[in-house]
Amino acid sequence: MAVRRGPGAPGEGVDGMATIGQGMPALIDAVCGVMTDLAIHPLALEIDGHGARVLAVLPERALARRSRGPYDRDNLPPEVMSMVEWVALRWSGRLEQPEFTIEGGGTWPALVLELPPLRVTVRYVVPEQAPPVHQPARGNVTSSIDVKLALELVGRSLSTAASASGSEPPVSLALSYPDDPDYERNVAQVPADFRSAIPPVVPTIEVDRSRCSPAQRSAHDEALRAVVYDGQRVEPLGYHGFTTRLGSARIQDSGR
Repeated sequence: MAVRRGPGAPGEGVDGMATIGQGMPALIDAVCGVMTDLAIHPLALEIDGHGARVLAVLPERALARRSRGPYDRDNLPPEVMSMVEWVALRWSGRLEQPEFTIEGGGTWPALVLELPPLRVTVRYVVPEQAPPVHQPARGNVTSSIDVKLALELVGRSLSTAASASGSEPPVSLALSYPDDPDYERNVAQVPADFRSAIPPVVPTIEVDRSRCSPAQRSAHDEALRAVVYDGQRVEPLGYHGFTTRLGSARIQDSGR
């Protein structure tokens, strides 16, 4: 386990990332595994040829003791150190040992967790530093599970397209949470006690296929329709592209 101090505290910079496994499907699998193992609900997520970057809020177990900066080598934020210890315990005995960078230059601390062999980086922030996006209520993991299922579906579609055409479509992925225009109608159809379980947003995985050739787009369209679950519809989106729902999550072409 390596712990570094980021801006505002003495320490090293971030090393370059090594890689194991090739292609977007392997990277998506790694992201889904990290989300599961660390019980992460991603507030933001980007996956491309450089790796995967996840933004998450420090969990309640790490927020039992709160602090404010500035921080230094002799005054490290307890929120972050609690998370470092928990992750290190979870990862003990594994080959892919995490590396940590503590960001303590401002009022609130942050923690960057890197898994270089997996090419996955998680940046943990305190609630005050989180972006203004919807977060599910404690214990409600439906959105998180649906995001993982959507990611896994994209990964399978890319593997299938690569097997059929001989080359993997060069895509990148991004997660966002646009408002659900049907939210009011949806909550009106369920008992009041269960309405809090329905998110007012639609977790959306945007697939950027701007670097794909027409043949690669076509191969991926066919692959996506081949791997969807029974009863799941893939709808056209604009002149070219697609959109489909998987539970509360949506997968769609970015339109680029």
